[in-house]
Amino acid sequence: MVYRHLNEKDRFYIEQRLSEGDSLRSIARALGFSPSTISREIKRHTPIDFKGLYCHRLTSRCAQEKRANAKQGQAFRQISEEAKMLIHQRLSTHTSPDVISQELIREHDIQVSESTIYRYIYDDREQGGELYKNLPHSGKPYKKKVNRGDQIKIPNRVGIEHRPAIADEKTEFGHFEIDTVVGRDHQSYLLTLVDKANKMCCIRKMHNKQAKTVINTFMNVVGSTFFDFKTITSDNGTEFAGHEAISKITEADFYFARPYRSCDRGLNEHTNGLIRRFLPKGTDFNEISDKEIAKIEHTLNTRRRASLNYCSPNHVFLEYLMAA
Repeated sequence: MVYRHLNEKDRFYIEQRLSEGDSLRSIARALGFSPSTISREIKRHTPIDFKGLYCHRLTSRCAQEKRANAKQGQAFRQISEEAKMLIHQRLSTHTSPDVISQELIREHDIQVSESTIYRYIYDDREQGGELYKNLPHSGKPYKKKVNRGDQIKIPNRVGIEHRPAIADEKTEFGHFEIDTVVGRDHQSYLLTLVDKANKMCCIRKMHNKQAKTVINTFMNVVGSTFFDFKTITSDNGTEFAGHEAISKITEADFYFARPYRSCDRGLNEHTNGLIRRFLPKGTDFNEISDKEIAKIEHTLNTRRRASLNYCSPNHVFLEYLMAA
């Protein structure tokens, strides 16, 4: 392994891969560094006040600006009231400062850098505010609990190792990850799907997670969207025992992740974590209306993503449909 220092491009890559739920080992392998190097980098640029949010730019850009102009460090104090209102509004939907900065420029012709927004959030926290709680990755990462009762052999299971390599390239639409989110006391559930390439997600309520219910709910998704399913990947939960019926509905190949390897479905795990920002653990989904679920889905699908060149999943998908 050739020795070299991490550069800005490497750090940006780390940030994006972490936001998609990828493991440190896979990130290290892709960049040609040891996992310990990546781990140290993340710890070095993860401010305690931001509860687990890795952002190398908060450190590197602040240092650059400080060297260029000592007064620049106070830029956040000159943010206009209009900009503050827009920042608060977008943070309420858990949009990242990076994306907010781009939106202010593109949609409102207001120039506020990402690092300035982070300083504003940091200062707000110092004053007792809670804006930092709306940062997309603050708090503990979402982890799905393993139910020992789900460890039942699924008939005709095909492992992810047989899935076409193009699914991992995230360049072709139609390769989906599917999962369930558990409500209070295991009395309500959500079925979630997300396209690995364009990040479009679907959220549907379920009263139980029996295989038949999952099949019927999936049929509802197919009937109400324009998605072209090529592959579908799930965990090994028994709710997906009807995978052959799901494949028959869309003619998509169905694959199962390796046991206890959430990184095999990193984007789905990340999406479920975003949903939990709106519907925290302990929420009874039976008490949440379909309209509210649709609103959350819309919010996630219309959020700009750095990984999509600051376009939203909805925008990218609509362009694809219009070109088809």
